[in-house]
Amino acid sequence: MRVTLSLREETGVLFGRSGSGKSMTLRTIAGLRTPKEGVLTLGDRTLFSSEAKINLPPRERHVGLLFQNLALFPHMTALENVAYALPKGREGRERAALWLARMRMESFEDRPPSRLSGGQRQRVALARALAAEPRLLLLDEPFSALDGPLRRSLRRELREIRAQSGIPMLYVTHQIEDLCSLGDRVFVIRDGRTTESFPVDRLWEKGARGEAWSALGWGNLFRGVITGCDGEQGEHGYRFEGDRLSLTLDGGTHRTGDSLVFVAPDKIRILYPDIPVDPDLGDNVFSAVVEETTPLGAAMRLYLASEHGIIWQAEHPSESYQALKLRPGSRVRFAIPPSGIESWGGERNGAS
Repeated sequence: MRVTLSLREETGVLFGRSGSGKSMTLRTIAGLRTPKEGVLTLGDRTLFSSEAKINLPPRERHVGLLFQNLALFPHMTALENVAYALPKGREGRERAALWLARMRMESFEDRPPSRLSGGQRQRVALARALAAEPRLLLLDEPFSALDGPLRRSLRRELREIRAQSGIPMLYVTHQIEDLCSLGDRVFVIRDGRTTESFPVDRLWEKGARGEAWSALGWGNLFRGVITGCDGEQGEHGYRFEGDRLSLTLDGGTHRTGDSLVFVAPDKIRILYPDIPVDPDLGDNVFSAVVEETTPLGAAMRLYLASEHGIIWQAEHPSESYQALKLRPGSRVRFAIPPSGIESWGGERNGAS
């Protein structure tokens, strides 16, 4: 495993597929795992150095870690959980109460975790991690089990806390929505190695979006040629021709010539067998076999092997996915709305 990270007063997002080494990286930074070699510094302090034979124990690193499973003590109240790592006595309890209030949990101080909802337990765990005033906060997919509205609310509060406290954060996720809403800088990790690092803003830059998404291993990016064409009603449109793919594009700001086209996974529509195909989808309807499925909380990521030999990434709401009863090996039809296709051609074209 070889990971290179450099973080200032910002939120870094460690992004990668399950099993790529994200959680192991956080545990190494926190001191719960010892690497064979390397250097780890936090401000002007060396936390680990294989050459200098330095390896500070977790309690001396001033690093907070919020686990995916929260790791709250079931026999303690919310207040006792937050106060656990603080100075004993009145001072520790007052600081714990202050952080519970900051997380809007002042009315639940005496409740054990078993009497709290999932979102409330998240708030207690976050209050405990922040109450110790860490110099770095590590978050290991803490919101993965929460539904959309609660997830968005906690992300918003976490952004506010980071802005107020100035504590740098390193957040592990494989959710694009978390990456975009929380991160300042993204570190892409694959097979235990960091392969890319760039500001999150680059994902929205003209002409860079598709390549940046592709670096994340997310999305469908193709090279080919765009030509103009006229529809049956005389309207002007565009056509993309790639090596193994043809797509109808909308009549937006596409330009003809050598181009890249990008289709985000959440733009791909899985077609229900008993519902007629929308005519607006044009010729962008394909058959495929489900090769792999990956649960992403409220969504399901599908890897679809089309008849053209292309592996497509699609994301579908989990509830709808269950209704379709798709499994690896299932045959399915999917469509790409022309309006969901972005294109650019270097200096000659911007993203649509």
